[in-house]
Amino acid sequence: MLQSTLYTHLLAVHSLWRWVVLLALGAALARALVARLGRQPFAALDRRLGLAAMIAVDLQLLTGLVLYAGVSPLTRAAWSQFGAAMRVRGLRFWAVEHLALMLAAVIVLHVGQRLARRVAVDRPQQQQQRTLITLVTALLLILAAIPWPFLVPEVARPLWR
Repeated sequence: MLQSTLYTHLLAVHSLWRWVVLLALGAALARALVARLGRQPFAALDRRLGLAAMIAVDLQLLTGLVLYAGVSPLTRAAWSQFGAAMRVRGLRFWAVEHLALMLAAVIVLHVGQRLARRVAVDRPQQQQQRTLITLVTALLLILAAIPWPFLVPEVARPLWR
């Protein structure tokens, strides 16, 4: 009972927080694009928006890992018969694909932001370029990993829980 309630609440938080992640990444990406096209220097606003996006993604990762590490009945079922689960689209998505894509997005975001900060101060365009590439790559990975309602039924989830 407790685990079921925990699962339901965490899943709702995880599902709703995705919109915060997408909003934070979208804001950082929009700013990076405007700054890059306008040849603007890398500013405090860029750092703050990048940090907000990283914090949002990190919190999403933490709730996802709690779900993944035993609270979710889907991942528990997949790990109990892993070989068989790899032949079932829905179980494979939750046990491997979703996690791998999201971890890749988090790594890209952290490493890319770090590399952008390491660019020499006298090369602000390169900072903006690296930030833009990082944010686009992370956003594409996240969009690919979200279980959108239009995907196959075994994977699809509602936009709101």
